[in-house]
Amino acid sequence: MSTAKRIVRNFASLAFADFFNKALAIIAVAYLARILKADGFGKIEFAQAIVVYFMLAANLGLATFGAREIAKERNSIRTHANHILGIRMSLSMLSYALLVIFTLLTQQSPEMRSLLLIYGLTIFTFSLTLDWVFQGIEKMEFVALASMASQLAYVGGLFVVLRDSGQLLRVPGLRVAAAMIGVALLLHLFLRRYGGIRLRIDLDVWKRILRQSAPMGLSFILIKVYYTFDTVMLGFMKGQTAVGYYNAAYKVVLFCIGFAALFGASIFPALARSYKESSVQLRRLILQSSRLTVSFGLPMAVGGTILSREVIQFIYGPAYLPAVLPLQLLIWSVFTVYFNCPFAYGLLACERQREYLYSVSAGAVANLTLNFVLIPRYGMLGAGIATITCEVIVLALILFYSRRVVIAFATGHLAKALSASAVMGAALCLIRGGLASKLLMGIMIYAAAMTLLRGVTAEDVGLLKQLWASATAKRGNLQE
Repeated sequence: MSTAKRIVRNFASLAFADFFNKALAIIAVAYLARILKADGFGKIEFAQAIVVYFMLAANLGLATFGAREIAKERNSIRTHANHILGIRMSLSMLSYALLVIFTLLTQQSPEMRSLLLIYGLTIFTFSLTLDWVFQGIEKMEFVALASMASQLAYVGGLFVVLRDSGQLLRVPGLRVAAAMIGVALLLHLFLRRYGGIRLRIDLDVWKRILRQSAPMGLSFILIKVYYTFDTVMLGFMKGQTAVGYYNAAYKVVLFCIGFAALFGASIFPALARSYKESSVQLRRLILQSSRLTVSFGLPMAVGGTILSREVIQFIYGPAYLPAVLPLQLLIWSVFTVYFNCPFAYGLLACERQREYLYSVSAGAVANLTLNFVLIPRYGMLGAGIATITCEVIVLALILFYSRRVVIAFATGHLAKALSASAVMGAALCLIRGGLASKLLMGIMIYAAAMTLLRGVTAEDVGLLKQLWASATAKRGNLQE
């Protein structure tokens, strides 16, 4: 199977699952926000933001390392699984112990401590999942099925067990139980294909693996720092209600960003193989991918800014209108993330994880500094400014370091996408009607403008047709 077809198949599998999961996630977020109110919803988001740090410390980039190594050499699947699962379980026990100590030392209410400790169990479900194995062998349909099963169990369970804000602690318990379903499904598929798993303790091998994975793991921790530290600081400085409003906006942004993550996960194995086999193919793949991601990310940011009020009212109701301004700022993260996606994954595939680490480290330092300066005075507005500034710094540095892999990015295409987005934005300001009609008209106007400006190449159209055809076929297979 060709590289393009592999990418298309992987993306189609993940895209269908992501549409399914995100539709359920919107329902879940809207239900939680209305049942728990801003204060209870803020507590949930605050607890998850803290647990994420401990979860990533239990991973240390091992999943990305494992997927990359399996993509390059598939004869070592069981060996990597045995070692990596052993390391991740050891790190999970250490991380959870540190979370317990953190929970006992911080001055939080008994309810918040319980939330932290229950959500903390997801550290183990995260470490046990084998999605990285199937990413490495480019069988994303298995990852898609596991994620859909887990999400369906979680969202369905919410409507069964959660009736009022007094049942807050049922939410993290349900999250842990649902995650175990996805873990069990992937483990079952692995055992059927490759046989049993024997966790190995080999300190020399573990050190060798961690020397390569740790820079990636630290990078992911720092990324989470500038995605979640604003939530943590808002919780401590401005209270849980501010966290509820701010994360209502952030959920919309994360919904949009998720497609970039899907695309990155789909091209990552192909980038790793191209790095080993053909530098010309590697550069062509990164440049074509960047044209596609910019074409989607920029209009989302422009449209999201203009339609932010309608989006917040539609999902959360008028009680969450204070989330409009944070959304107008944070939505520009969509553009920066989509822009840097192919280049960031290119650095990781080319074993330039240290340059990637330097980029996100600079962004994290800027984010932490600005949050401390801006949040006390400006609250949610300050947090949003800090996040966007950080994203711009990371994008600039990733493009700088990527020049050793790809000499230049498609500046002409960026200019065309910007012009088409401006036309779309002007039209959205004039169009009257509901959110759905504005979204539809915006998409049509942007597509027409890009066509007139010749911002879409024949190669891009061919790849999009393959993505659409594969997604349609995959949807039919999954429904059967």
